[in-house]
Amino acid sequence: MVVYPDDMIERSADGPIFPGQREPPPKDLTPKQQAIWRSIVADHDRQWFSESYALLTELVCHISYAREIATSIETVRQRLAAAPTGSKEEVTLSRQLASLMRQHAKQSSSIATLSTRLRLTPQSRQSARASDQIRRRTAPGRRPWEGWERGS
Repeated sequence: MVVYPDDMIERSADGPIFPGQREPPPKDLTPKQQAIWRSIVADHDRQWFSESYALLTELVCHISYAREIATSIETVRQRLAAAPTGSKEEVTLSRQLASLMRQHAKQSSSIATLSTRLRLTPQSRQSARASDQIRRRTAPGRRPWEGWERGS
């Protein structure tokens, strides 16, 4: 009996699919970043990232950084809640919180951009023509809130 590691087994509705191996994470990523890499790669076809491993590596790093910053934001928020109102500590923590929020926003923006470039978002996988057809199909002739003031 052959035993396959979990990262080699692709799951489907019909059961596990064993052929092929996924690209392992780069050795220079931290263990947490390697786990993020594996979770992203596991959700896609084996050839999805074949030419874009550098972008995927950057995406993984940005996700990791965003999580670290989010943890710092919560720590600073807790300290800020305990700080006396109007104190020097409150001012310092408020500035620190604002800086962390800006850093998190930059990471989130980078994550969104890289996810779209890697075609991980629904928007990036759908053509403009297909989305227009869906919009036309689902758009009602008359919206329920129109004409209520005339009693119709």
